[in-house]
Amino acid sequence: MISDLESLIKLQEIDLKISELVHAQQEFPSTISSYSGTIKTALDSVDAIKKRLADLVSEKKSTEDKISDAKTQLDRSQERLNTIKTNREYDAVHTQIENFKNTLTSGDAKLKTLAQEAELLQQSLEKEIVELEKIKSENEPHIVEIKGKIDTLGVSIAELTARRNEIMATVPKAILRTYDYILKRRKTGQVLSFVKGDARTCSVCFKILEPQLINEIRKGAKMITCQNCGSIFIWKNEDI
Repeated sequence: MISDLESLIKLQEIDLKISELVHAQQEFPSTISSYSGTIKTALDSVDAIKKRLADLVSEKKSTEDKISDAKTQLDRSQERLNTIKTNREYDAVHTQIENFKNTLTSGDAKLKTLAQEAELLQQSLEKEIVELEKIKSENEPHIVEIKGKIDTLGVSIAELTARRNEIMATVPKAILRTYDYILKRRKTGQVLSFVKGDARTCSVCFKILEPQLINEIRKGAKMITCQNCGSIFIWKNEDI
C-alpha cells in the first residue's frame, strides 16, 4: 500500500502542475485581449481621422460643385438683365442674382473652413500614426510572446498528461477512483492531506486527528480518508 500512496503523491504533483498550467493557459487570452485592445483603440483613432478627412474631401467636392453651378447661373442671370422688359421680371432676376452671390460667398467661406479643418486633422493624423506605431511596438512583442507560451504550455500539459497516464496504470482502480472522485470536486486540486507527527492535523481542513488514527496513517497499510473533508491521508516523512 505504501507504494500505491507514493504513486498518489506523484499523481498529485502532476495534477497540481497541470492545474497551474491550465489556469495560466486560460488567463493568457484575456492578457492578449488587453494588449490587442490597446492597439485597436489607437488604430480606431487613426481610422476615425482618416474617415473624417475622406468626408471633408467629399464636402469640398460638393461645395465646389455648388459654387461652379452658382457661377454659371449667376452669369446667365446677369445676361438676362439686358433682355428684361418689365420691372417685375427685373426684380425677380435681381433676387436670383443675390441668391447666387450669397451661395458663392457662403461656399468660399465653407471651403476655407474645410481647408483649415483638413490641415488640423492632417496634423493630428500624423501624431496619431506615430503614437499607433509606438503602441504596436510596445504591445505586439508581448502578444507574440504570450502566444508562444500558450503553445509551450500545450506541449507541457500533453507531456504531463502522458506521464500521469503512466502512473495511473500502476495504481489500483479502487484507489484511483477515490482519488479522481475527490480531484473533480476540488477547485484547488489538492486531494492528499499530508500528516506529520508534530502537526497531528489534516493539512487540508486542519481537523485534529486522534493518536490511533495517526498511527494507522503512519503504517500506510491502507488508504484512509479524512472524515471531515474527504482528503486522502499521507504520512509525511523523509522517505515519502
